[in-house]
Amino acid sequence: MKTPKLLICAVAFVAAVAATKAQSQNLTATLNGITPGLAVSGTFTNGTFLQIPSGVMDFSEFDAFCVQPLEQAEFGETLVYQIQNPALLDGSQMISHLIGGYLASPRTNADAAAVQWAIWEINADTNTTSRSLLDGDVRISSASQDTALLANQYLTNWNSYTPVALTYLKNEGRQDVVTWEVVPEPATAGLAALSGLLLLRRRR
Repeated sequence: MKTPKLLICAVAFVAAVAATKAQSQNLTATLNGITPGLAVSGTFTNGTFLQIPSGVMDFSEFDAFCVQPLEQAEFGETLVYQIQNPALLDGSQMISHLIGGYLASPRTNADAAAVQWAIWEINADTNTTSRSLLDGDVRISSASQDTALLANQYLTNWNSYTPVALTYLKNEGRQDVVTWEVVPEPATAGLAALSGLLLLRRRR
């Protein structure tokens, strides 16, 4: 009579192991480019303004937004990312809403660039009391004012957008990113274990 309880305990253990593995998995992907790569005049250090290609990062395995603009990433570079718990990312709740807003938008070049800058504002600006791309460390110049105004609109309305489930990808020395497309697969070992349990149950 104890067998069903033992099976339930075993299933729970397998699920716990799978959940732990999900956060320690690596994911390899190549950065193909940025879509649309809209040239936006901005700064991350409240200093010199640079023309920065802005939009959705096009990886071989998924699309993503950058969350760490002061790190580098080269087009054509193959990167190994560690899958992290999204809760470890500063501003993850706001970012999940912003990406939800982007996905529900017409997804124009302007939308992609604006949401990217809004995410940078959340994650890289030291001034956390005022979220605006018109001032602070992370700032867009008047030359790209349309992008700044649209980004501020996203920031103002962030809580009205339906959030998405984020996958947070981290690489020491390269840009960390968030994607809404990656589905980690730690369940392979779990499925094998469950299959074994079912076979044992059938043999009873």
